[in-house]
Amino acid sequence: MGSHPRLRWLVFALLCTALVACGDDDGSTDDDETPEPPARVELPTPDLRLLVLTDLDGTLEPCGCTSRPLGGIDRLASRVRALRDEAPSVFVAAGDLFLGHEGHAGPDGKAQEVWRAETLTTVLNELGMAAAAPGPRDLRLGLETFGALRERAEFPLLAAGSALPSDSDSDSDSDSDSDSDSDSEGRGFEGHRIVEAAGLKVGLFGVSDLGRAAENGDPMEAARAQVAALREAGAQIVVALTRLDRRQLREVARIEGVDFVVRAGFDQEEVLAPTAAGNGVLLHAGRQGQHLLVVDLYRPASEGEWTDVSQWTVDEARQQLTEDIAELRERLDGDEENPRLTALEAELAALRAPELPESGRAYSARAVDLDPDAERDPSVRQRLERLDVRINDHNREAYADRAPPPVAEGQPTFVGSARCQSCHMPAFQWWSGHPHGNAYETLTSRHKEFHLECVGCHVTGYELPGGSTVTHNMNGALVNVGCETCHGPGSQHIAAPGSHNIRRDPNERLCTGCHNEEHSDLFEFDAYRATLLVPGHGRPEGSR
Repeated sequence: MGSHPRLRWLVFALLCTALVACGDDDGSTDDDETPEPPARVELPTPDLRLLVLTDLDGTLEPCGCTSRPLGGIDRLASRVRALRDEAPSVFVAAGDLFLGHEGHAGPDGKAQEVWRAETLTTVLNELGMAAAAPGPRDLRLGLETFGALRERAEFPLLAAGSALPSDSDSDSDSDSDSDSDSDSEGRGFEGHRIVEAAGLKVGLFGVSDLGRAAENGDPMEAARAQVAALREAGAQIVVALTRLDRRQLREVARIEGVDFVVRAGFDQEEVLAPTAAGNGVLLHAGRQGQHLLVVDLYRPASEGEWTDVSQWTVDEARQQLTEDIAELRERLDGDEENPRLTALEAELAALRAPELPESGRAYSARAVDLDPDAERDPSVRQRLERLDVRINDHNREAYADRAPPPVAEGQPTFVGSARCQSCHMPAFQWWSGHPHGNAYETLTSRHKEFHLECVGCHVTGYELPGGSTVTHNMNGALVNVGCETCHGPGSQHIAAPGSHNIRRDPNERLCTGCHNEEHSDLFEFDAYRATLLVPGHGRPEGSR
C-alpha cells in the first residue's frame, strides 16, 4: 500500500465499478455482493485533540514546480489555529524538524538554511507546539547552530537517553576529576514533559537516534523509564515521540502505559492510517509538512483499550477488501462458489461506518492534506516573503564575485540563446514562449532569483565551465533554460555550424537533474520530449 494516495483512490473507484458490473447475466446486480458504503456517522466534538507532524525536514513551503504542491508552513499555521479553535489540542512533532538533507543549497547555503530554521522555529512557537523529538539532520550544521535553535524554541526537544558531546570529549588530556554536573550541563536532553489540556494531564516523552553527532543510550531503557515517571506523575495519557527504526518503535508501543507512538524517520510521503501495536497505536503524518495528522480523543481518561472509530480505517479496509475480491475473481475465472471469495464478500458486506461506543476510550484519526487551495495564514505568509527578500539581498552581495569554473583549452563556451536565432529563428521564437524560455521570471517575481536551492534549474550552464552561477549569468544571456541546456555550449557550433559540435539528441539524464519527483512529479521523458518537437525544432517547418 505504498503507492500515492490519489492513485490508490482511483484504483479503488475503478475496482468498485468492475465489481458492480459483475452481476447476473441479465445485467442485474446482487446488492449483497457489492454493498454500497454505509452513510458516514458524524462524530461529536472530541474531548481532546492531538495534532501531529512527522519529518518536517525544515520545510517552509513546497517547490512550486510540482503539479500539486502540498504543504507550506503558512497553510499549516492556518489549519492548526482553526483546529485549535474547534477543540482543546496538543500539537507535537517527531523526526527531523529544523533541517532536512543538504539539498540544492549545498555547503555554501548555511546562512539561508539557518534563517529558514529560525523562521520555522518562530512559527512553531506561535502555534504553541507542546514538544518535539528531534532527528539527526537537526544537528547537521553543527552543535553551535543546533544549540541556538534549541534555545530559540519555546517548546522542549525530548530525547531521553541522548546527549550532545562536550568540548572535552575529544581532549585526551582533560582532567578526569572535573565536575561531571557542570560538564553535562546543557548536553543532556529533557526526556519527558507533562502538559495540561482540557483538564487532562498529557504525558509526552521522546526517544531518538540522533546519529553520530550525539551520544545515544539504550532507547528502550530510556523509554521505559520515561513512561514510569510520567505515570507516577499522574499522566492520564502517554504519547511517545520517536525517531527510531521499525523494530524499536514497536518495542516502545509494547511498553505498558503507552497510548500512542508517533513514528518518524522513514522519509515516507504518504500518511499511514493508525495501526494498533502492542499497548499503543502507531501514528504517522508523512513528511515535509505536506499533511497534518489529526487524532480526536473521546473519554481519554477512562480505563481500558482504545477503540478505533476512524472512518479512515473503515475506508482502508473497504479498499483493501475490494482489491482482494477483484484479484481473486480474476484468478477464479468465474468460480463463484469459492469459500475464500464468499468470506471476503461477507467481510466487505459487514463493514459499517464507525460509531462512538457508549463507554470507554476511543479515537478517530484523519489526515489533513495541506493542498494548494488550503487557506494561508497572512502573518506567516508575510514572514516568509520577508525571508525571501532577506535571502535574496544577502546572496546578491555575498556571491557577487562568484564566477563559473574556467573553460578548458579547446572546449566550447556558452554564448546564450540569443546567438542561436539568426539561424534558428522558428525554434527561437517557439522557445521564447515556452516555460523554459521564461523560467527565470518565475524566480524574480517571488524574490528567489538568488536563492541557492532554486536558481540552478532556472538558468543555463549553472556551475559549469564558462556557464552561470547564482549571480553570474553573462548579463542576462544565460537566464532561463536556454538552448545550450539541452544542446551544449554553442561557441564552436556558431563558428562552424555542423552536427558534430552540438548535441542533437539530449538524453534523459540531462532533464532529471531538475525534472525529478521533488520538482516535476509528472515528468515522463518520452512524453515531455515529444512536446518539444515542433516545426523548426525537431520537425520540418510547415509540418503539423
